Amino acid sequence: MSRGYQIVATPVFKITLKKLCSFLKRKYGAELAETNRNTIKQNVSQLSESPYFAPVSERLTALGFTDYRQLLINQHNLVFYRVDEDANKVILLLAMDSRQSIEQLLYETTVLLD
Repeated sequence: MSRGYQIVATPVFKITLKKLCSFLKRKYGAELAETNRNTIKQNVSQLSESPYFAPVSERLTALGFTDYRQLLINQHNLVFYRVDEDANKVILLLAMDSRQSIEQLLYETTVLLD
């Protein structure tokens, strides 16, 4: 039996997850925000055993990023990640609401990291 993949959250993923939870808390309340955070954590942890479960992201492929996968968490929440076979890792890139502009989110996040 092979060992599971290590899950690695990038700084961008951490920022976008906080932004998503803050948005949900403001719009729908703390309980829903916490429920979504827990659901994301649970679904992401399953990637350690099945990293290729989610399909390649068409949204990111359109931007030129062809090796990222898109995990549908629920009706409105997505997680983008890639699999690093050599390092045996699943690298988390973004958490977002599906109604958000991915281009705008990436831009805002990049500005925050500078």
